[in-house]
Amino acid sequence: MISIPLSNQLTISADDLLQQHLLILGATGSGKSTSAMNILHGLMSANQTTMIIDPTGEYQHLPNAVVAKLGYNAYIDYEQLTGDDFNLLFGVTDVDMQEKLVDALTSLKIQKNIIGQPGIYKKINRPWQDFEEDIKRLYHYPQPVDISLLPEQLRQEYAISVDDFDLIGQEIDEIGFKKCLPLIRRIKRLINQPRFQHLFHMPITDETSAAVTEMQTDVMYLLRLFASHKSDHKILVIDCSIFTDNLALGKVLVSLLTTALLREKQQLKHSVPVTVLIDEAHRYLMADHLETTGIFRIAREGRKLGLFLMVTTQSPLDLAPQLLGQFGHYLVHQLNTASELAQLPVLQEYAQQIVHENIGQALLAGNNFVTPQLLNIQMVAEMNHQTATPKFF
Repeated sequence: MISIPLSNQLTISADDLLQQHLLILGATGSGKSTSAMNILHGLMSANQTTMIIDPTGEYQHLPNAVVAKLGYNAYIDYEQLTGDDFNLLFGVTDVDMQEKLVDALTSLKIQKNIIGQPGIYKKINRPWQDFEEDIKRLYHYPQPVDISLLPEQLRQEYAISVDDFDLIGQEIDEIGFKKCLPLIRRIKRLINQPRFQHLFHMPITDETSAAVTEMQTDVMYLLRLFASHKSDHKILVIDCSIFTDNLALGKVLVSLLTTALLREKQQLKHSVPVTVLIDEAHRYLMADHLETTGIFRIAREGRKLGLFLMVTTQSPLDLAPQLLGQFGHYLVHQLNTASELAQLPVLQEYAQQIVHENIGQALLAGNNFVTPQLLNIQMVAEMNHQTATPKFF
């Protein structure tokens, strides 16, 4: 059994602490990071596989960390992304347009791997029968497509028949296609950014852009590796700071990675339990379409696959009620307002205790703890964290 010493008075099993997901709460500077580091150290010492989705690059100096810095020494293979992933990446919410984007990706894969020619897959005057035969042959597509062709290919997806319904189309529905123009501008703007090209291992168009390391690893491979093998006392840190200045894209990136991890666990025949830390999650939680985001899906579906969430955030108000309800255990540092405490009915009678906690103190509560316990969280000296509050004097 894996034991984690939370304080000098209490050592708890990882199963009891994490099996129903753990939410670490507290105002800035109250000690959330210390608690997370304590638990990470216990998991690492016991050789329990642990991953950190690190949106700001703050965990790259942890001891025994395997750091995959996206856009530098690691990338996301866009060929492994699903149609839903691309819709999330490009912010497509209209159902019809989502289908068109998925169709455009499929068409480019046919053109590259079945037709074997550069350029787009033309649907004007193409017989339906030919297209259906091409689809049947598209069982494997090892050659990556050129996603810079997506805008041009999208236009082909608006092909419509006029009088010969054996053909996919004889002309373009220009009115329907015009609805795609904001999406096309968004696609072009993103794929022309050098850091976006680094992130997805695309050909670099800007020769003056910062060089990346020659040795680059597909982060999907690392997710698969850590999800299927003991970690040899290592922690996988996926550094997503490439978009730290763009919270909207940062949210998308975190959701893509957590969704990919869930997908890997679903496909693996043999896997190991994995704890996933998402630090300062309030920055990266998506309010829209919550049920389809990666963090929510792991919270709801992950336990039966051996995925356990450890999330830190400043307030329970940061989490939608549907997500908050997925956590069975809480480590609550100082909270300052009645509205925050109202989100945790189980802790109402401990409100005054929580408000007056000192730095480093936390109340451990949840389904496995009949009586909440106030702890002085143990600090692990070797687990340094860059967000420690600086001293003015």
